[in-house]
Amino acid sequence: MRLSSLVATSLLSAAVVSASHAATVTNLSTRGLVGTGNDVMILGVVVEGEPGTHIPVVFRGIGPLLGEFGVTNAVENPSITLFAGSDGIAANDDWMLGGQMNALAASGLAPTYESEAAMVANLAPGVYTLHLSGGTGMGNALGEAYFIEKKTIVENLVAAGNFNTLVAAVQAADLVDVLNSAGEFSPFTLFAPTDEAFAALPAGTVESLLGNIPALTNILLYHVVPRAQVLSTDIAPGPVMTANGEPVSLSLEGGVFVNTSQVIEADWLASNGVIHPVSSVILPGPESTTQTIVQNLVAQGNFSTLVAAVTAAGLVDTLNGAGPFTLFAPTDAAFAKLPAGTVEALLADIPTLTDILLYHVVSGAKVLSGDVVPGAVTMANGDPATLSATGGLKINQANITGVDWESSNGVIHFIDEVILPPAP
Repeated sequence: MRLSSLVATSLLSAAVVSASHAATVTNLSTRGLVGTGNDVMILGVVVEGEPGTHIPVVFRGIGPLLGEFGVTNAVENPSITLFAGSDGIAANDDWMLGGQMNALAASGLAPTYESEAAMVANLAPGVYTLHLSGGTGMGNALGEAYFIEKKTIVENLVAAGNFNTLVAAVQAADLVDVLNSAGEFSPFTLFAPTDEAFAALPAGTVESLLGNIPALTNILLYHVVPRAQVLSTDIAPGPVMTANGEPVSLSLEGGVFVNTSQVIEADWLASNGVIHPVSSVILPGPESTTQTIVQNLVAQGNFSTLVAAVTAAGLVDTLNGAGPFTLFAPTDAAFAKLPAGTVEALLADIPTLTDILLYHVVSGAKVLSGDVVPGAVTMANGDPATLSATGGLKINQANITGVDWESSNGVIHFIDEVILPPAP
C-alpha cells in the first residue's frame, strides 16, 4: 500500500462535522499515484452527530480532469471504495452508472468525465476511509470528500435538472411551500417521476392536468408519504398511505416498485425528507370514498388473504353494508406471520374464522386516527381489544401501520399482525 494515506487526524485537517452543522460544506482531498491491487490512497473521514442522524457526503475519484490542469499520467479509470472499519460499504468506478446521477447533479459535484468515480453516502456518526485506486492501471488521481449542504425536496429537484415537469406541476398546484417545509407534515418521502416519466404519458395529459388543479394535486400527493422518511432499508412489501389519503403498494420483486413504477434511484436525502426518483407517473385509482370497504381491499391488492377469509365467512355483504365500520385490516404479510397451516385450518372452521374476523371490526363507528382514545374498545364479536398510542398506534399487540383509508361505509387501518380474541 502506497504511503499516500491521509487519516482524519493526520496531514489534512480532521473532517469532523456534527449534525447541528450539517449545512456546512467541507472539502478534503488527497492526490498521488495509484494503481491496482494494493497501490491505493486512503482518505479518512470522521462524522460526528446524534445517533440516528445521517449526513450526506460526496466522494469522488478524479483522473482525466487532472490532465486539463497539466498533470501528466492521469489515471483513466479511477475507482473508489468506502469502508466503515474493515467493511466495504459502497463503491463506484463510473459515476453515471452508480444509480445516483440525480443526487450528484443536485449537489453540483458530478464529475466532468464519465469514467471518473463519484457517489453520495449518507453517513451515520463514525469513522470511514475512502480507498482510491487506479481501476485498470497506474496513474495520478485525486480523491475527494465533500460534506454537502442539505437542500429541501423542491430545491433538490430544481438543482438536479431532470424534474422540470414535476417542479412545474408542484408550482401549479401550489405545493412548493408544503414540500419545502419542515413542519407538521414533514419529513416527507417523495416518489419523484423524472421528466422522461412525464413524457411517457399520453400526449396532452400534462397540459390537461395543468388545467385541472384538483386532479393534478390529487396525483402529486399520491407520490408523497407524509410524516415519514422512508429509506430504502426501511421499505417492506405492502401498502403505504400517501398524502392524498390513498395507499400505494410497495413491492420488492425484481427491484423496488411503487405500484407498477420502479424506483430508479434511492435515498436522495433532503433537509426535510428523502426523494426516490421513479420510472413512471403513479396514477391513483377510483377515489376510495366512493368504494365500500371490501371493494377497496380487493382493488388495493395487499389484502387477498383477508378478502378470501371475509368471502369464506360470508361477511362480504355485511362489510359492504351501510355501516359505518372501522376495520383493522391485516395485510397479506400479517397473515403470512401465522404458523404454517393456520389460515387453511381457519378456512375450514367458519365459526372460529368469523369470530376472528369480527374481532377486527368496530361496528357502528368510523374511528379516524385523530379520534383514537387509548383504552378498551368493543369489537363486533363482542370482545374487547386494547388501543394504545405509546411508541406508535397499536391495537393489542399489532402495530397500526397505515391509518385513515376512508371508504364510503367506514374507514380502514392497516395492521401488521392478525389479532386474536381473548380466550373464553
